[in-house]
Amino acid sequence: MSVQQSSGASRTKSDISFAEMTWEALRQYSVPATPRNYELLYSYYGNSNREVSRRVRDRLAEGLPLTAEFLDKTYEDCVASDGRIDALSSGADEIAQASQEMVEQVTAHQRPMTEYGTALAEWQNRLSEGSTVEDLLKAVAALSLETTKASARNRALEQQLSASSLRIAKLRQDLIEVKQEATIDALTGIANRKALETKLRRAIALAKSDPSIPLCLLMLDVDHFKSFNDTHGHRTGDHVLRLVARLLSDNIKGKDTAARYGGEEFAILLAGADQRAGLAVATQICERIGKQRLVKRGTGESVGQITMSIGVAEHRPGENAAALVERADGALYEAKRTGRNRVCLSE
Repeated sequence: MSVQQSSGASRTKSDISFAEMTWEALRQYSVPATPRNYELLYSYYGNSNREVSRRVRDRLAEGLPLTAEFLDKTYEDCVASDGRIDALSSGADEIAQASQEMVEQVTAHQRPMTEYGTALAEWQNRLSEGSTVEDLLKAVAALSLETTKASARNRALEQQLSASSLRIAKLRQDLIEVKQEATIDALTGIANRKALETKLRRAIALAKSDPSIPLCLLMLDVDHFKSFNDTHGHRTGDHVLRLVARLLSDNIKGKDTAARYGGEEFAILLAGADQRAGLAVATQICERIGKQRLVKRGTGESVGQITMSIGVAEHRPGENAAALVERADGALYEAKRTGRNRVCLSE
């Protein structure tokens, strides 16, 4: 059985069919039947993750096997980030719980403090009515005992609040780190696909509320990157991806977003920009990247230059995020089909 991308008809099959195809693929390519590999291939046959489908489809089209290394990297890039999103929600819940515990600690302390205040008031009234030396001694003894108890309760509360504050501070720091992992691409340091999709949805919602605000999406792909990787090695390839990310960031404004979409594919969201502005930005990026001369770190050996193909699409009224990405992607593939190192506009 050969492994092929599921067609529109096959996507209507039951989950059992997808499971059978997944197990057959694991057997055919002799990759470990781990939960991660199963989940990844199942999402491919079920066509539930667009980027997974694209990567697996492209690899199979090149006649390459589905190795454990390839599946592991694809899982980390396209699936694992969802777990980090879940961790964000979990971390926020923990902070809310710790904060509630602090409130409960303070509330529980209010009653003993009220009782202490009542005891002080009672002895004040009794002594103000006239008192003997014996009454004074009793008052001192009673108030000393109450004060000792109140002091002990205060120290205990301070310790509880201090521990709770430290816990909340630690949870907040963990949450910041998880949030960063969930929105930043680890290799390039720019936004990842999840972050881009979130910003794209918000931008489209804004455009819907105010149609006069234009929005443009650029999809970019490093030309012949696989061949470059095979020739010069993955470390040099990673260096190229970081270089591209830096150049993209340098060519956009603060309100715009440059992101690594997956593999050697990038995306730029231009807020408030129409197709003409998007074309200008894309052309500028193409020219600047084409002028870069690459050398290997350490040896200084020249590895030539890289180019990029770019697709540009302006958001249309009523269009959702998936449709906009699909049009920009279509323009990108047209740029690659017609010779690469160029910009194509979506129709």
